[in-house]
Amino acid sequence: MLKSFPIRPVSAGLALLALSACASVPPPSGVVNPDDPYEGWNRKVHSFNMGVDKAVMRPVSNTYSAITPKPLKEGITNILRNIRQPWIFVNDLLQGEFGRAKGTFDRFFLNTVFGLGGIFDVAHAAGLEYHEEDFGQTLAVWGVKPGAYLVLPFLGPSNLRDGLGFGVDFVGNVGEIGLDKMDVEGLQMTQLTLKVIDARYRATGTFEALDQERDSYTFMRSAWLQNRQFEVLNGRMAKQNTEEPDLFDELEGDETEE
Repeated sequence: MLKSFPIRPVSAGLALLALSACASVPPPSGVVNPDDPYEGWNRKVHSFNMGVDKAVMRPVSNTYSAITPKPLKEGITNILRNIRQPWIFVNDLLQGEFGRAKGTFDRFFLNTVFGLGGIFDVAHAAGLEYHEEDFGQTLAVWGVKPGAYLVLPFLGPSNLRDGLGFGVDFVGNVGEIGLDKMDVEGLQMTQLTLKVIDARYRATGTFEALDQERDSYTFMRSAWLQNRQFEVLNGRMAKQNTEEPDLFDELEGDETEE
């Protein structure tokens, strides 16, 4: 999964780990989808990832949802997003999105100073909405083609371009580098654990939609590709056919209601 699931840094990728296989219907023998030339491999990894989700991530997410008060869950989400803001700011600049970069900087400043380190999203009340950016999106803006669709073990849906972008995100995320420089024992592991659990919890609706699909692999591929294009274009993608269901709507704003 990890699009946004995205997907998107280590945690974002791991969060998408679940968006993979229930009952997979293999393609006709000898038929190769030009947009998914590795479909045989991808379906196997999709099934593996979904099995890991069912055995591990889903029970953890359900327990987290049941025992954690809603204000605390919201605070954890806000802190994790605030840590990511500096890297989003860098990618806004690299993409030439200077207006969005200013909004990202203002969000980070307001939430860090007045939101007690990001616990409270005071920037939202000021009309500054959160958005995601990663280096895969930056490469897309620079004209790098996505390459083949690829499902990675534990990391979920991706493509060749975003695989490279993920590597840069991993080493270049300045917010997480700052945490590492603090040299507090267990801080990085705690942050990563919370990031994975929080992302899986917020994707509960997406997993429930997948459970209803006979061919969850095809559904996930279509939804992820559409969602990723939407992210690359910063939400400016026109819907070409309003008569057909928008798979992106299954992923966007996927929050668990309580």
